[in-house]
Amino acid sequence: MTTAAQVRRMVTPVLDRHPDLVPIRRWIIVKPVHHFVRAVLIDRTAYADRFNAQWIVHHLFEELDDLPLSWGECLANERSSRRGLWRMSDPDIELALQEAIETQALPALRKISTFEDFLAYVAQNTFRHHLYEWPTSRIILDVALGDLDHALAISNKHFARWSVPDSAYDEDGRATYARLSELCGRLMAGDRKGLIRLLHEWEATTIKNLKIEHVWEPTPFPIELRS
Repeated sequence: MTTAAQVRRMVTPVLDRHPDLVPIRRWIIVKPVHHFVRAVLIDRTAYADRFNAQWIVHHLFEELDDLPLSWGECLANERSSRRGLWRMSDPDIELALQEAIETQALPALRKISTFEDFLAYVAQNTFRHHLYEWPTSRIILDVALGDLDHALAISNKHFARWSVPDSAYDEDGRATYARLSELCGRLMAGDRKGLIRLLHEWEATTIKNLKIEHVWEPTPFPIELRS
């Protein structure tokens, strides 16, 4: 099982070569960080000698406690006959990981440099439905983009259920629906400024939960840039 210290040691040469990379626990974050994050995850497994390596992107303006792994790709170990296997005991494991980060992850992540790039990438991803088809996520995206008519249509369809969630939901589920209900209330009231404040509050909370305040640069949402 890899430790955060082992991860840092293995990737230090990459960090030295790329000043836009910041290590945070098992994550390597690509700066700048605005409304979405680009990162490489070196994650532990149930096996002491193995770890997983992948890159991901995810937006930050839903209130999150951790980064979901919906959108991205696993890194291939090109120095192993089993390209999907990362073992600490392999003689070239550090070099293999460094090469994978620099030749696989960073080129892909750096192509996604704007919010529009992020949305375009997610739109063609296998799990695009996690953003574009799940009402609980799509309504927030629509508000962020300033498409309030579409967001209001989603609100009208789901508000009754969100405002009185099933008692079987756990605390996190009820909190999610409470936030959605608040969003719907501001939508129905036409409270544009209130919607913008809500997005910024959720994003700031997520940034704090992820402990990446020192690399985050607050910026306006598209809704704020629309006349």
